[in-house]
Amino acid sequence: MRISFERTGGFGNVPLRAEIDTEQLPPDRKQELERLIEQARPFDQPRQSATATPDDYQYEVKIEDSSGAKTIRTTDSAAKDELKLLFDGLGEEALRKLRS
Repeated sequence: MRISFERTGGFGNVPLRAEIDTEQLPPDRKQELERLIEQARPFDQPRQSATATPDDYQYEVKIEDSSGAKTIRTTDSAAKDELKLLFDGLGEEALRKLRS
């Protein structure tokens, strides 16, 4: 599974971006991201949600797997809790990539 993650906005408006290939991750991190994706059900979300409020994070996530690809655009305030957990996991992975 390939994931393109981008988070912009927030108080400091410091963007965070990463291209993640789950096949290149250690098994525990791969399983965790796949579990978060399954729970968040991003393919069942609308492609774009409500307009951002000031200092809100904006997310753009593209997930490609054997069933196809979908891009999701949403904000922190509009996202369901399960989707926020996925964004947190993807953000952690993006930070790991920056540090390596």
